[in-house]
Amino acid sequence: MELRQLHYFVTVAEELHFGRAADRLQITQPALSKQIANLEQELGVQLLARTKRTVQLTPAGQVFFEQTQQLLNQAQTAIQLTQRTDRGEVGQLTIGFTATAVHTVLPQLVRDFHQDYPNVELTLIELATEAQVIALNQNKIDLAFLHPPIDARGIELCPVLEETFVAVLPQQHPLLKYDCIPLEAFANEPLIIHPRLEGPILYDGLVQVCQEAGFQPKIVKESISLQTRVCLVATGMGITFVSSQLQFLVGSNVVCRPLEKCPIRFKLAAAWRKNTASPTLQIFIKILLKNLEA
Repeated sequence: MELRQLHYFVTVAEELHFGRAADRLQITQPALSKQIANLEQELGVQLLARTKRTVQLTPAGQVFFEQTQQLLNQAQTAIQLTQRTDRGEVGQLTIGFTATAVHTVLPQLVRDFHQDYPNVELTLIELATEAQVIALNQNKIDLAFLHPPIDARGIELCPVLEETFVAVLPQQHPLLKYDCIPLEAFANEPLIIHPRLEGPILYDGLVQVCQEAGFQPKIVKESISLQTRVCLVATGMGITFVSSQLQFLVGSNVVCRPLEKCPIRFKLAAAWRKNTASPTLQIFIKILLKNLEA
């Protein structure tokens, strides 16, 4: 039994006329009659009561007609869903992100994507950069918004933004006398920074530029949370750093100052596995690239 035969039968049952049904199906009437006869023979059931003038459904034919309609509708739904999935219009997409992405590019990207592809289920997971790299490699997320440099083996990187750092200081701090603070001014200052475990290259870069400025940084506290670091700064425990793009988040209890000739840049990039074949991911990447070009 083939779907084609079922489609033929449903058409005859709707028309109750072999000639009109054959015209709809664009086949000859003898060919249609043969297909219906073969179907009845395979089922061992008479589906249609025929006379020279009329065609009627038998009781068994009426039941088969109703059930076959549902079956054909389900088959058509399955075909459409499969085709839409292949085009990336339905499915799932899991995105990892850092707090920076939330306050910069991610909301607009998600809004643009959801507007055009509302049937894709988006899952957003906040993760530190190193955790996102691991999640990408383990296929736990499809796309990451993280802070390079990273171990990019097997990963495609797309730069999203690059910013300078600013220092975050307590109110009335002596270094506020500078409009732009030179690095050597931090020589005797306690620093509160992002943990090395979550960003070893950035951490080591900070240590290196401090050493090049003639001192070893005095790191008194590490925290992955910007809010925690800023809170500790407000208590007078030390100084932290934040990208210039995010300084609006620090609040009124602390003060930001730019850094003089600091070679370190705060970078945000999108990352995905090079071997990915997800049509949905490709659509999201296309929207990302379009937004970056705008």
